[in-house]
Amino acid sequence: MQASPSPALIEQSRRNAKRLAKQTGIRIYQAQDQIAQSHGFGNWSQFAKAGNAAKPAPASTSTPVLAPHGPRRYLHGDQDEGNPAVYYCAECDFFGLPDHFLERHRVPHGARALAAIERFQRSPSDYTSIGHRPENPPNILQPDIEAEKLAGAAREANRSPFHRWLEQQRERDDPVGDLAYDVMRDKKFPSGVRSLKEAKAYLGNGWGRRDAVRALSAAWREFEAVASHTAQTAVQQR
Repeated sequence: MQASPSPALIEQSRRNAKRLAKQTGIRIYQAQDQIAQSHGFGNWSQFAKAGNAAKPAPASTSTPVLAPHGPRRYLHGDQDEGNPAVYYCAECDFFGLPDHFLERHRVPHGARALAAIERFQRSPSDYTSIGHRPENPPNILQPDIEAEKLAGAAREANRSPFHRWLEQQRERDDPVGDLAYDVMRDKKFPSGVRSLKEAKAYLGNGWGRRDAVRALSAAWREFEAVASHTAQTAVQQR
């Protein structure tokens, strides 16, 4: 069983990971995982979590706010209610100083924080079995969240009619439905696709599956038929 790393060791390891990433050209999270593994942990998240568990609770001169409400549930970037100097990192599962959020993680900070907040807003009761989120906690990632909202609005505006139509086919129990489900989960799929050729090029390079290409061709034919019928109906109703 590994010994719990001290805060000083974690901070030194964080600096070592930055140095390793610069020297080798790998991602910072890859360097962090390598450093953590050198200390006997599977990845950086386990290493940081073990160190965080070993740290003494921050001293407080006032009665903790969370006492009458039970344990707290923090979202990515939320400020620690008991220690305002640190913020919760959901990927590393520990509270870090502001400069921790300058480091690149597997998922961009703004995207992770916005997704967590949207899930919480849709169904806050889902979180009560684990703990209650502090009321309107400051979030260090607010600028990143706003930037992600703007980027999301731009992506939505850029979506093609085919992409919007395909989204409505996700519940179908056939190859087109399977394709729609996969496409909507694939953030790299060109949502502004305007031609079958462009879409096929992505599937061929990204997935390389003949069945997906066949399903795409079938979906495109059906989409064009629906679009043509809609246009004819609109003309007749004028």
